[in-house]
Amino acid sequence: MVRFSMSKRQKYQRPSVFATGVREKLWKVRFREYFLGRDGKEHFRFKAATWSRGTHTKVQAQAKADKLIQELQAGPPKADGTMTLGEFWTRVYLPIRKRAWTGHTEVNAMSIWRNHIDPQLGNIPLMDITKVSIQLHLASLVDEGFGAVVVEAVRSRLSSMFEEAVDNEYLPKNPARKVESPPDAKPSKETRSLTEAEVQMLFDGTKGRDRMFWRILLLTGARIGEVLALTRDDILPDGLRIDETVVHSAVKLANGSALKLPKGNKVRLAVLSTDLRAELEAWLGTHTSRLVFPSANGTLYRRSSKEIQAIVARGRKMGIPDLQYRMCRTTFASLYDGDEADRTSIMGHYSTKFTLERYRKPVQVRRQQAVENLDRRFQKVVEMPKKVG
Repeated sequence: MVRFSMSKRQKYQRPSVFATGVREKLWKVRFREYFLGRDGKEHFRFKAATWSRGTHTKVQAQAKADKLIQELQAGPPKADGTMTLGEFWTRVYLPIRKRAWTGHTEVNAMSIWRNHIDPQLGNIPLMDITKVSIQLHLASLVDEGFGAVVVEAVRSRLSSMFEEAVDNEYLPKNPARKVESPPDAKPSKETRSLTEAEVQMLFDGTKGRDRMFWRILLLTGARIGEVLALTRDDILPDGLRIDETVVHSAVKLANGSALKLPKGNKVRLAVLSTDLRAELEAWLGTHTSRLVFPSANGTLYRRSSKEIQAIVARGRKMGIPDLQYRMCRTTFASLYDGDEADRTSIMGHYSTKFTLERYRKPVQVRRQQAVENLDRRFQKVVEMPKKVG
């Protein structure tokens, strides 16, 4: 006998199989499955299993039933769909999924949960959340004025949570599987690309650390957190190694470090221009820290540091009022004129299609030049004389 819990009396059952079925002849067994309810107490429900009489004798069916019950009794009571979504998030989903999150994923996921899921759905049992309730919740977010990015993030996170619940047998199916984001959600404003004139303005109007930041960001496609994590060892003969990023100040890593692998756990190599390499070497001669950009006391900068945010503020005052670090990555993708596969590799994306769709923005000068080239090609076409006779 194997107990279900730590109670003194062991719960033992050995139900017998019996014949059933009219059109399909079956051996059937009924048994009790124990689970933990919302009250934290142990409850049970009746369940059944069947085997074909055409392929199983009664002895064989009984043997399989005994094995099923033995496996059921070997573990503790199963969790149940009566667990609230909030309890599932805290006890199951977050501990499992956060280990694989990189970059800003944890910060974004926590924000979406805290602001747009928990207040409305956190106290509802898993089993009571339906496709309709999820669809209505998304519609209410649209009505409150939230854009397509937020609404889709909520839909995606709920789908992920319920998929985890299904995988762990808390629910028989995922109620969010066929939920779609409302089509009337307002699209978000895309991060634009800087013009070549604006890039030149940043290069010409800055010096020292400010200039080095803009040079690296715009010429390598690196993220600001990745630039802050750079060390002397990352400057290699073939380029700039990007293998770490500074985590958001709101994230607490288990090992106490402020660094983790870049987004997607992708270590990549960005080519350095001759001038940028020389400037980097000159910059490293101004200090002895292992970090390329150490703080005043020699420690690692956080992206939310006043000094780091001040660099953006100074850039905005130069005539780019909407300037933000993310624009540099978009600018690199838009103005880089090399092979598409090389650009995707430098940026650490999983496909060239993603890079083109999400990061490469239309550039007016490039479009104008392309049309001019097309017109010249058309004008070079010589009409062939028609044959007579």
